[in-house]
Parts: sequence; structure tokens; C-alpha cells
Amino acid sequence: MAKLGDTFRLTNLGIDSHLHIIISDPTQDSSRIVTVNFTSWRADKDQSCIVEVREHRFIKFKSCVHYRQDRLITLAQYEHSLATGDLSAHEPVNQDLLRRILDGAAVSPFLPLGNRQILVEQGLIDRE
Repeated sequence: MAKLGDTFRLTNLGIDSHLHIIISDPTQDSSRIVTVNFTSWRADKDQSCIVEVREHRFIKFKSCVHYRQDRLITLAQYEHSLATGDLSAHEPVNQDLLRRILDGAAVSPFLPLGNRQILVEQGLIDRE
């Protein structure tokens, strides 16, 4: 069962090699799971949540959370993709990093409003 803070990658790295993070609670709504991903930090990218080396085993250089390319998936899609090998599960983010990612989601101008509303409804971020 997918959980808030779980991470995964697509196994076809030609499509997407980023590590994705589940930032909504699948136990509250399994039909709308919000995911974001880590990406390489640059000054022109969203600075809402910057992640340093060693904050997660996957992070090898300064990164940031890419809220603009968040994905909305269902639990059924996630479990099917894991079962078929289209996704590979990785180590979850710790609670401190998860809180920072959620805090970033609350202030990022790039997280789509509908996905922000899911996080608000689940009590994960405050209404801004």
C-alpha cells in the first residue's frame, strides 16, 4: 500500500529518471494521489523547497522539488505499475523532509490549484 512520503522512479529512465514523492495521503483518497519530484537545483527553478545532498539517499547533488510537473495518480495505477515493473519503489523521505516538501507545496506558485486543494482537504497544508 502506498503511503504519504513514499518515493518511486519510472523504470524506463529514457522517459523520466527523477525520484517522485507521494505528498498526499492515499488512505484518505486513493483516487487522487499527488506526487512531485526532485530535480537538479538551478537559480531559475522554483525555490520553494531546496534539498541538499544526504537529506535522502537518492540525492547526490543540490536539488529542489519540482511542483510544476506534479502528477495525479490513483492507488490502482500505482500498484499496477509496481507489479508490472514500470515503477520501482525507493526509500521513503523522512518526516522532516516530508514536512519541508509540504511546506513548499503550500507556497509554491507552480503547484496546480486542484492538487493544492487535495492537500488542504487532507489537512496536510493550510489554505493560503
